[in-house]
Amino acid sequence: MEYSVQLGTQHYKDNIYEHLLELRKREQLPFEISETRFGERWLIRCSFQLPSGEAEEKQTMVRKIQGYYLANALAETILEHWEEKYVLTLLGKKYRLKKAECSHVLPRTLRSLNEGKSYPGYKTQRKTKLVAQILAVLEKTPTFDVEGFLRFRAQEYKTEVDRTVAQTVDEYILEREYYEFVKLLKYFLDSQSPRVDTLHVGISASGKFHLFNDQGEKVTGLYLDGFSADESGQELSYEDLLISALISAAPRQVVLHIRFPGYRDTLHTIRDVFEDKVQDCPGCTLCGILADS
Repeated sequence: MEYSVQLGTQHYKDNIYEHLLELRKREQLPFEISETRFGERWLIRCSFQLPSGEAEEKQTMVRKIQGYYLANALAETILEHWEEKYVLTLLGKKYRLKKAECSHVLPRTLRSLNEGKSYPGYKTQRKTKLVAQILAVLEKTPTFDVEGFLRFRAQEYKTEVDRTVAQTVDEYILEREYYEFVKLLKYFLDSQSPRVDTLHVGISASGKFHLFNDQGEKVTGLYLDGFSADESGQELSYEDLLISALISAAPRQVVLHIRFPGYRDTLHTIRDVFEDKVQDCPGCTLCGILADS
């Protein structure tokens, strides 16, 4: 007994063929493939053999198994060949990223989709959803249109991809804004004349920043005075005050005496702005004083 499934596509004929042939070889499935062209579209016919003389229940089971394998081949085609084009379209049309930005964000997005950045097995989970949606279509009709399915029926799967793209774009925008912020701080720093050769930065056990000169004298107030508010009258955060004070002082060298977690982003910014001017103290008397304060 024979039955057939017809797969319609405009852009993925060769990709579908590749996965079907691989499937037939790997699983030893008894089906034949033929194709017909209608203008710009292709119709791929998959003819399956059911075991003759078997009970209807057994034939139904075999048919479901064959349908599952076929759905897997179609899902692999979508994941490997359609998904990247869809992501690139989202980056350009929805998020309006420029070509250079797309070339930077696209590989990051694909790594998140394929290497499980969100959580292990993320790609497998997306494929499982795709297979389930494809099977739901095949159970109702022996004709499956790839582009039509992706345009109108694969919403759950596309929502997963959309979420990953949005997350990656958000991360990229935050990184870009941070880069511009650091660039601006460097500009201000370069425009300042150094007021001190070395400024020592420490954090006490209570989580407070302190500034010291080379003689170990606390000079926090000397450099923080005048930075209680910015030009718009908005109160600056404690960490903003520290960065503003350091840029105003424009030391030739910044020594960090940090023995406690916290303020990680602020310390990262200090290192990015001052670059090779930053030195981490390996341990000294001042470090001990801060640890006990």
